[in-house]
Amino acid sequence: GRQGVLQSSAAPPWRQSRGRAGMAEDMSRDAVRVSGTFRINALLVYAALVADVFVGAYTDITYTFSASLDVMAVILQVCTFLFTVTCVYNMLAETQLVKRAMFVRLADEFAPALLLAALYFALLLVVRFYRLGLVYNHYPHLQIWEEPGYKPLHAMMRCAAIAYYASVVWAMQKLMASPELFVRNTRFAAPGGNSQ
Repeated sequence: GRQGVLQSSAAPPWRQSRGRAGMAEDMSRDAVRVSGTFRINALLVYAALVADVFVGAYTDITYTFSASLDVMAVILQVCTFLFTVTCVYNMLAETQLVKRAMFVRLADEFAPALLLAALYFALLLVVRFYRLGLVYNHYPHLQIWEEPGYKPLHAMMRCAAIAYYASVVWAMQKLMASPELFVRNTRFAAPGGNSQ
């Protein structure tokens, strides 16, 4: 199938070079071929983020006493989140960190994105189900905002959402700017000073 090329001019601090042989390997990593689905997954990640933003905005301004639309909006927002996570993982699956089952190293490299995704998803579920409970009890839209704890929770969810969106974009840029992650013979520094 069609393949893409990742390019980078700088080596990350955790990549180890080994004399002239290491320098040659570093130069060969400046252009690395990846599968054709890499670009498709990248586009799907950004599309899912945009969809999440629009669905969240629609849910916040909905004036309705019918819970069906709210339920559909929540389901769609959860699906867009899971779809984004799936696409990001599909991209990570092409890296040597996943192929070598170095999941601890993977979690360390992408810790901000993983932590913020978990935080955002937890707050999303709390706020949306809180709102659904109020809608099912026939609370008017404006009165929902006056319920105890709803405004702070909603503000926290929105802050977490912004941080989550930024972390996903950061993770995508990190993947695209780190072709050495996709090279089979790349050696990764271990915590004890060894390399794998």
